[in-house]
Amino acid sequence: MGVRENFNVIQNTSGTIAAIGLEKIGKIAAGNLVTPAIWVLNTVTNNSTPNAIDIGIYASGFVSAPAAITVSAVKALSDDSINSKVTEIRLQHEAKYRPFIHPVQNYGHNAPFFVAQDIAGNGGTVWQGQNHQWVYITDARGLLVPDFKPNNFRQAMQPNFPFERNRNNKFIFCSRTCRW
Repeated sequence: MGVRENFNVIQNTSGTIAAIGLEKIGKIAAGNLVTPAIWVLNTVTNNSTPNAIDIGIYASGFVSAPAAITVSAVKALSDDSINSKVTEIRLQHEAKYRPFIHPVQNYGHNAPFFVAQDIAGNGGTVWQGQNHQWVYITDARGLLVPDFKPNNFRQAMQPNFPFERNRNNKFIFCSRTCRW
């Protein structure tokens, strides 16, 4: 496994060690700024921003540092696993679509299947790869794509055509009845 596959774990471990080191030598304020500095670096270099869970873990560190460190390490492992699976799914599609395929974890924080249903109900195509990871696709403007035909999937959902909304103003979507 290389750096790219373990990026979040490496970054989390390095940041934790740096923060603890700074706090041990009396630079507590500097130690508390390591994580936000990493977030800024990620935003500038990878266009990757922290989500609500990341911010919650960071804030919990002020109450219980050991618990926050443990949860942060587990989340980093999970993020690396998700990123690896999404990369695998992207490679099964044409290069022009790859940057626009995203993990459902970027869209919501419920169970992936429920987030997938939400995406389909909001007008997007969502599918579960053979590796069990749920993903969706957007266009270059970040809008959900309703009519994408994914490759090599376990299950998929997208709005029915012609588009029709239910009483909750969500699109009626197909799952097992999609005609590809």
